Amino acid sequence: MRIPIRVKFSILMFLLMLVITSVIFWFTLYRVRKSLTHEIRLQGEILANLIALNAEDLLIANDDLYLVRLVIDAVKNEGVRYAYITDRNSVIRAHNEMALIGRPVDVIIKPHNIYHVTRPIVLVGQREIGKVNVGLDMERIIDTTNAMQVVLIVISVTGLLLGTLGAMLLSRYFTGSIHELLNGVKAVTKGDLSLTLKRKADDEIGDLTTAFNQMTDSLREKEQIKDAFRRYVSRQVAEEIFKNPDQYIETLQGSRRKVTVLFADIRGFTPLTERLPAERVVTLLNEVLTIMTRVIFKYEGTVDKFIGDSIMGVFGAPIAHDDDTDRSIHAAVEIQKSMFEMSEQRNRKDREMMKVGIGINTGEVVVGNIGAKVRLDYTVIGGAVNIANRLQEVASGGEIIISEDVFKETKVPYKFSESMFIKVKGKEDPVKIYQVLY
Repeated sequence: MRIPIRVKFSILMFLLMLVITSVIFWFTLYRVRKSLTHEIRLQGEILANLIALNAEDLLIANDDLYLVRLVIDAVKNEGVRYAYITDRNSVIRAHNEMALIGRPVDVIIKPHNIYHVTRPIVLVGQREIGKVNVGLDMERIIDTTNAMQVVLIVISVTGLLLGTLGAMLLSRYFTGSIHELLNGVKAVTKGDLSLTLKRKADDEIGDLTTAFNQMTDSLREKEQIKDAFRRYVSRQVAEEIFKNPDQYIETLQGSRRKVTVLFADIRGFTPLTERLPAERVVTLLNEVLTIMTRVIFKYEGTVDKFIGDSIMGVFGAPIAHDDDTDRSIHAAVEIQKSMFEMSEQRNRKDREMMKVGIGINTGEVVVGNIGAKVRLDYTVIGGAVNIANRLQEVASGGEIIISEDVFKETKVPYKFSESMFIKVKGKEDPVKIYQVLY
């Protein structure tokens, strides 16, 4: 069921105010209850200390009559339910209920809702000769908090009603302009980039309207190039293309140019897919491909395609650099280091380690949009691409294999292995290769 935004906004504001009022409600009651409890505790401690101070000599002299008068006078204070004095043998020497005098303290049953305070009667020398016990009524806390609850409930309900009404009026104001923007967006999705909205207010909604108009202007200028490259190149490359779109139109139609091609493939991934649940396979593959894509974009390469558990990157199309060969090797080294770090983390969790084999070749290829009218891919094709893929197949996990053409052009600060020769499908003569010792 589709819920209008103004209803969602009103519900959100209602819930927000409900949470706020509930917190205020709880906090206020908590503070009131804590304050009253502190007051009662303080009253009980003062009263118990006063009785203990006056009862020292009386308890030594066995003057139970004056001891009884002390506790009876104490009970006359507001909120005091009982008071009694016991000697060091835990015998009641004075109580506001005369029937309990002379009995052991264990016979006393403390009623509910009573705050009990006990203070020792101590002579000079820290010798305890008895105890004073005072019980204070907690009913006034309950009565006060109940009355406070009623007041807070009335205030909260009133605030919620007024706040909800205000939220509904505010949402109506917002949704009017939002609906206009929504209609504009629908027009853009249908390909109509000629729409210009009128700014009606000098606020954030007005700023959004202006931004929408600027967006449609920008889309009109960049749509052709953006559709071709937005999924294949990094943000920096895309921005460079958008600065001068006409310069790169020819790459859409097809052209020959020299590029460096990088293939990276996850080793042992197929057996891994047979052991892991499908969800974990997809998550793991996406994680690895995301890392490799991020590195290729970092060095301003283009992600040509994903082929199962491998990735194909191109350096030199659509934007060429003087050091595309070096960029490809730097990207390959960083991919391997990232895979090593990822494997270390997985190894600590007793999970499978991830290893990647990488092959790099440079040469002339055909660049352009290739495919059918209903489905085109911006890609590169040619013998140089096939050789890069064959080198990747030769590379073991963690290895970077490059062709002789790459070796001759690169100026990266890495060492290389001695040259080796391999037989490549489609080539009569063996191909000389090197391993990057990163």
